[in-house]
Amino acid sequence: MHGKRMEVKWMHKEKELRACQILFVSQSEAKRYKPVLDAVEGSSVLTVGETPDFLSAGGAISLLVQQDSLRFEVNLERASGAHLKLSSNMLALARRVVNRAAEVRN
Repeated sequence: MHGKRMEVKWMHKEKELRACQILFVSQSEAKRYKPVLDAVEGSSVLTVGETPDFLSAGGAISLLVQQDSLRFEVNLERASGAHLKLSSNMLALARRVVNRAAEVRN
């Protein structure tokens, strides 16, 4: 993309996860959210999931389909904890942006 190399890998071991820049955690891993997200906590890894409870589990971005459109929600506290800054343009496109862990549950 834009002249930069992109590589997609299927990671099998939690210790490999910190080497990612973007970590997509599929719905099939929902029961393992905690160990997966704990493995990358404090590192600069953007965590992206596809279930309604991904943000409350500690993810940064949750993808969802709404009226035949792909939408997303953002947990700013988690993105900030990963030392990531999301642009205001991106946040303006989000369906929901939360700033604190307590807001995720609402």
